Amino acid sequence: MQQDKRYRTYQMWIKPGHRLFPYFQGLCGQSKNLYNTTNFFIRQAYTALTQDKELQPLQQEVLDTLHYWIDKMNEAKLLAYEKKVAKELLKSADERKRVKPTYSPFQRRRVQW
Repeated sequence: MQQDKRYRTYQMWIKPGHRLFPYFQGLCGQSKNLYNTTNFFIRQAYTALTQDKELQPLQQEVLDTLHYWIDKMNEAKLLAYEKKVAKELLKSADERKRVKPTYSPFQRRRVQW
């Protein structure tokens, strides 16, 4: 029987005088910036690919960035998947788990840039 996985979060208040306060404050700021940047990319890519109008400069920039990095991202994902499969093959047949294919090669959609 599989155990029920439960995740708990804890809230800890760190006072500004604590020696780790600047570290955590910077980490929270970087986290917020990453979240906002990701949402920006998603919105720009979605609207660029769903509208029939000419692309705006920011939409063009986001699509160019994605076009540049998509092959490298897929290669990294494939490499991680192959490593997981190889690791499972080293185990006996009874102990092996099925590795879920997290890699799905995206066909780059040719969009009129």
